[in-house]
Amino acid sequence: MEHLLDPEERAHHDQMLRLVTGRWARSAHTWERGEILPEEVVRWCGEAGLLGAALPSAVGGGGWSPIEAGLMYEALGRVSVSLASLVNVHGMMAQTLARWGTAWHREHVLPALGEGSRVAAICMTEPHAGSDLAAISASLLEKANRLLVNGTKVFITFGRRADDLLVFVQREGRSEACLVRRDNPGVSIEPMGDVLGLRAAGLARITFSDCEIAPEAVVGKPGFALPVLIPTALEHGRHAVAWMALGMLEACFAECARFVRTRRAFDRTLIDHGQVQSLVTRMGADLEAARHLCVSASRAMGAKDPAATERILLAKYFVCRVAQEHTASAVQLLGSSGVSEQSVTARAYRDAKVLTIIEGTEQILERSLAPALVNAVAEAS
Repeated sequence: MEHLLDPEERAHHDQMLRLVTGRWARSAHTWERGEILPEEVVRWCGEAGLLGAALPSAVGGGGWSPIEAGLMYEALGRVSVSLASLVNVHGMMAQTLARWGTAWHREHVLPALGEGSRVAAICMTEPHAGSDLAAISASLLEKANRLLVNGTKVFITFGRRADDLLVFVQREGRSEACLVRRDNPGVSIEPMGDVLGLRAAGLARITFSDCEIAPEAVVGKPGFALPVLIPTALEHGRHAVAWMALGMLEACFAECARFVRTRRAFDRTLIDHGQVQSLVTRMGADLEAARHLCVSASRAMGAKDPAATERILLAKYFVCRVAQEHTASAVQLLGSSGVSEQSVTARAYRDAKVLTIIEGTEQILERSLAPALVNAVAEAS
């Protein structure tokens, strides 16, 4: 990674690795048993400045560049994708509010999100609306001069813990978004456990029953949510997921490298066996390509390059896909060690599959990437 960074970025990366892995490197497997991060860890994320790191300094954030934020997610991903997801979903909500919120939001909501004293989550997915977000049926109705939210959201990352929720709804046939606090009357939160991956991510089913909100809690214009707010949130999320998948793959490769250099089979170390060399080479080559794609996406994002969205999509698509392939290879290489819950690879194997689904499945991303890649060649001809 270091050869792709300038000296300041390398120093930042080293700082992130010391901060995150130095504190939590051996903790992730215990978090998963409780199916949510301990409160101590959530507070630490706020106190360490990670929750507000990528928010503009004007709204109380750290003002970090996309490459600085990406390196943070890479360090978090090495330890736990669930930990990285806490910072990510908080950022998805906060960044959307920072860009499209009103002066009231910037004064009354964003400062607490920037300093990390309140935790945010984002409520998109419903029982019958996942990739097809136009199918959202949760509603915002005006009744007797009251604004009421009704509906159910599922698989809400850190929904069990979040203080503030950005809820996507329909209002008179148009998409909207609104802010709801977890302690609002009419909000019911039910844990969702027994999931394949992201087991410490505090997933929840959240039901809104005539939950009243103030008019200023509405974010954006009528019809604004689906074409504008959701893409803003997803772009932040896809950038973060690409980097956290990279960190997870870095951790798996490091564990495999240590193992194949020391483990012996048939009178030779594993790295001397041709089949092992093939697995390790493919993993290492894809890891290097993943690093380049993540850095390229962040640099385009920081430069406000018109191609940034495509670079982010490509990074998310490739890194999550190869992470799924190579975490499986890592479990295979480590054998009995790889299936232990104490191993990085067992957790990564489960988490990698989830990362190919969240913030856009492979198939959804291909719908955007395929035409863009083909058109780029046609325009260059």
